[in-house]
Amino acid sequence: MQKADFHEWIGAGERLADLTVSSGGATRQKAIDALDGLSGRDLVNTETGIKAQINGDQKRKIVSNAALDKSHANGFSLSQHFAVAAKIDKAWENASPVEERADRARDVNIASIKRFVAPLLLDGEMATAYLTIKESMEHGHRIYSLELQEIKIPTVEDGTPSGDKDERAAPRGHPLAEAGDNHLPQV
Repeated sequence: MQKADFHEWIGAGERLADLTVSSGGATRQKAIDALDGLSGRDLVNTETGIKAQINGDQKRKIVSNAALDKSHANGFSLSQHFAVAAKIDKAWENASPVEERADRARDVNIASIKRFVAPLLLDGEMATAYLTIKESMEHGHRIYSLELQEIKIPTVEDGTPSGDKDERAAPRGHPLAEAGDNHLPQV
């Protein structure tokens, strides 16, 4: 994918500024402080209108060693993960849905698990942030986890972001499903 195509996908102006992240000086504490500032606020996803919140449990999960390990395994530094965590509200606002499923543990209190993908320009490089959203019967939608990945167009053959080979991955007509190998669509 070319940078020009990526810029076309994420747009220009304010949206590009919202999705441009620099990891310089990012630390776990700065990410925690930013997440604390978002705690309890309704954060709205532009594409779906879904309101989600972050509380203490989600904050700990987003900056946990397990979350960092996933981003690091995908080639990102700890500071890059912390920088995106600090701007998770902007990532959520601009993310697109790519998967919805039942809770694997069959918890009756969980109505659904949703996965969203947000394009990012991270330290000048193209990347995506995968956000997992848990929909609780009692508390509504909560931003549950964050994982950084390189740009990859999800397809049914590749499976869903959580690895399932399932027809819910990049449904026909979804901008990510309609992209060619060398470019991303406008969103």
